[in-house]
Amino acid sequence: METNFGASAPYTVGVEEELQLVDPASLALTPGIGGVLAARDAAELPKESVSAELSASCVELRSPARNTVGELGKEVFALRKTVRSLAEEGGIWLAAAGAHPFSDPVLQEITADDRYRQVEERMGWPARMQAIYGLHVHVAVPDGETAIKAVNALSRHVPLFLALSANSPFWNGVDTRLASTRAKVFALVPRSGLPPAFRAWEEFEVYVGKLVDAGLIPDYSWCWWDVRPHPRLGTVELRAPDVQTDPARTSALTALAQCLVASADEHQPEAPLFTEENKWSATRHGLDATLHDFSTGHATPARKLARTLVRSLAPVSQDLGCEAELEGILQIVEAGNGAQKQRRVHNRRGSLEDVVRYLVEATCGG
Repeated sequence: METNFGASAPYTVGVEEELQLVDPASLALTPGIGGVLAARDAAELPKESVSAELSASCVELRSPARNTVGELGKEVFALRKTVRSLAEEGGIWLAAAGAHPFSDPVLQEITADDRYRQVEERMGWPARMQAIYGLHVHVAVPDGETAIKAVNALSRHVPLFLALSANSPFWNGVDTRLASTRAKVFALVPRSGLPPAFRAWEEFEVYVGKLVDAGLIPDYSWCWWDVRPHPRLGTVELRAPDVQTDPARTSALTALAQCLVASADEHQPEAPLFTEENKWSATRHGLDATLHDFSTGHATPARKLARTLVRSLAPVSQDLGCEAELEGILQIVEAGNGAQKQRRVHNRRGSLEDVVRYLVEATCGG
C-alpha cells in the first residue's frame, strides 16, 4: 500500500467540496460537468482542483493544502468564486447543500468515467441514488499509527459533526423531516458509515489487503467510511459532513477536525452502539438532537456538547492558529445548521425553487 504520511507538516489541512450544478431556468440539477471541466482546462486551472464525481450534476472543488485554517478558508472562497464564474459562462449555476431540494436523484446521469462506470456496475441501484454532496476534510499526520489514533478520535465525534453540518432536509420535493437526508442516502453505499474499530495501523492494512485479495475492492479508496485513513495523501479524511452553503462554516468544521486530530492521543474506538445511536439522532434532529456523552455517560443536548468541546479545544486552537475559525462552531450553534436555514427560507418564501435560489445566492458568500 502506497503511503505518504509525513510528506506534509503535521496537521496541514485541505478540503474537498462537492457542489451542485443547477440549470438557471428550471433550477433543477443539470449534468453539466463536461462543460465545467472544459472551462477549467481553457482557464488552465489545475486538473486536481476542479474534478468530476459520480453524478454528472456534481463538481468537486479541491483546495490546496495549507498550514492554517485561515489560509485554507481564503483558498476555498477564491476557488468557489472562480468556478462559479466559469460555470456561469456556460449557463450553469453552483449551489452548495447536501442534497438538491426537488430534483429526482434517479434521473441524474452517471459521469462518463471508467471508475464511476465500475462503481455503478458493482453497486447497482444505490449508485443511482447518490445525488448527494459532502464536505471532506483532510488533516495531515506523520505516520499510520497516528492516523489510526486520529480516526478513533474523530469517529466518536462524527454525530456532532453531522449535527453541526446537516444541510439536506429536502429530497425529491419532500421535506424528509431529517436534518441530513444525505447521511441516510449515503448509508446505501457499501463500506460507508462509521469505520471499523481498528486499534493499530497493521489491522487497517490487513483488513484492506483481504478485501483486495478477495476481489471485493480495487483499493482502500473504495472504503467510504465517515472517517478513514488516506495513506496516499498522508492524511486522515473526515467525510461525514454535508457540504456547507456558507464557506465560513467550512472553515469552522475544518478547525474542529484539525484540533481533534492534533489532540488525539490513545483514543480507542467507543462502543459502536452508542455512536450509531448518536449518529441517528443527529441525522434526524441535527442540533436539536440529544446525544450520549461518552465523558459523563449521560444524555446531553448536542448544542451543549458542542460548546463544551470548543472550550476544551481552545488551547489546541491557539497552538494551531485557528481560534477564530473554531469559534465559528459556536456561531453555528447559535444560528442553526443549514437544514434549519433551508426550512426557514422555505417557510418564508413558499417554494423549493426559492430554496434553490437562496442556495445559489449564498454559496459564494452572497
